[in-house]
Amino acid sequence: MPKKKTNIFFKVLAVLFLVYIAITIAYKSGYYENKISNRATMTKEAMEKFEEDLQNGEMVDVKNYLKEDKIDYSNKVTKVGNKLSKGISEVMTNGISGLFKVLKGLFW
Repeated sequence: MPKKKTNIFFKVLAVLFLVYIAITIAYKSGYYENKISNRATMTKEAMEKFEEDLQNGEMVDVKNYLKEDKIDYSNKVTKVGNKLSKGISEVMTNGISGLFKVLKGLFW
């Protein structure tokens, strides 16, 4: 039984779709945003300093006790990946809506 030859276009399309899914999952999971928000919680030392300042009657501001290290982990690869995933998403959305418009024109 001879094997069917698959079209290279469909192989490339399948790979691009898998890349799109992987990038979307990584982007939506918010891994880095979660790590940054965890750093914003007060450490034990910051809490002790806060309580000490309260006992001394000093003016306290929560911003003085929170660590807010905003680190940008993006690089050229992630920027290209995000642009690629947004492009594929737009093509898929517009393609599907266009398909529905054609089907609507045929049947209604």
